Amino acid sequence: MENRGSKINSDTASSSKIKNLKPKIYDTAIVGAGINGCASAYFLSKANQNVILIDQEGIAAGGSGAAGAFISPKFTKGGRLKELLEEAYLYSLAFYTQNFPDHIHIAKLLQIANSEENEVRLNAFKETTTLSFSEDSSAVESILTPYAKASASLVLKEGGVVNAQAMCAALAEGIDFNSEKVDHLHYAEGIWHIGDIRAKRIILATGSYDLVVKMPYLELRRIWGHRIDVKTTTKVPYSIHHHLSISPSSEEGILAIGATHNLHYNPFGDEVYDVEEGRKELLEKALKSVRLEDVEVIKDYTGLRSGSNDYLPIIGPVVDAETTMDENFKVSRLKWMSDDSFTSFPELYMINGTGGYGFVLAPYLAKQLTEHITNKTVLDTALTPTRFFRRWAKKKS
Repeated sequence: MENRGSKINSDTASSSKIKNLKPKIYDTAIVGAGINGCASAYFLSKANQNVILIDQEGIAAGGSGAAGAFISPKFTKGGRLKELLEEAYLYSLAFYTQNFPDHIHIAKLLQIANSEENEVRLNAFKETTTLSFSEDSSAVESILTPYAKASASLVLKEGGVVNAQAMCAALAEGIDFNSEKVDHLHYAEGIWHIGDIRAKRIILATGSYDLVVKMPYLELRRIWGHRIDVKTTTKVPYSIHHHLSISPSSEEGILAIGATHNLHYNPFGDEVYDVEEGRKELLEKALKSVRLEDVEVIKDYTGLRSGSNDYLPIIGPVVDAETTMDENFKVSRLKWMSDDSFTSFPELYMINGTGGYGFVLAPYLAKQLTEHITNKTVLDTALTPTRFFRRWAKKKS
């Protein structure tokens, strides 16, 4: 017997449990309810797809809920990631502002170089970007430390800070949801089976957690993040990014201070994360940039984010490595083979590897993935999982 999911709303987003109602086969089941999964659910439902979200802990319960979630491009000279993030930054800022204005706080972004190398990148960005910016930071000059004032900087004329958990819940509003750990998928007679749930299609949006299906060619980078919300009497009108992000919220006197700052901590190991030490580190870094007064920490958020080894996000069909590399597979032909030449798992897709730019990339990528699924549009091959299969197959043979 299949189950029908309870509907998501902001009050039940972290605890909704599937209820036994009438049998149903979904068009799409999305495993993972962070920003990538919730954005995918939103766009697919808008395309008249019947969707269910599945997550062990709830909406934005992991790395997405711990994100600073300010909408920013990548401040560097060039390359595909910079180009992608500029496109996504403009798209997502407009998307959030137009569709979910209650969950985004509009604020200009002050980017300050934190090293000589970073200053070179920032100056190169100024020369190559098409985005509107100024070098006038006078509005925040009085609260910056001498150290921050002495560094190269720029102010983006458009920017915003998203309420991470509220935004994910809003994206998932009205979508069926099941709280369940997924460690096995089964495909039979054109239908995917996830426990009692049936779906024609699966999207894996699992972040740094188990990929669920066998992908020997793909290894994700796990990045531990910690954010704190603080009360302060210091008025900070801009989002400021220096050694970390310091972002105002829609609530007066509340700042979000966060960073993807711990690349070594592994929550799956025996070590217990020291929240007090992490909080201390965040405050020390923040005070290098801004003279905050009467600071009171009111909440901690921690979680694990995922990035790819080439730093680009991952969207698209999932290659079945075992089936593709049969006895007829010739590595010598790999260079000339199109992505369509490889065998993918039937109706199995993924969206992952967005790292610290999840809230910038997710709407932009989820829209593309939805159009690929519903209208057969072509995805950028630089972003599909196939790129990792190609590299793996070449080394393996």
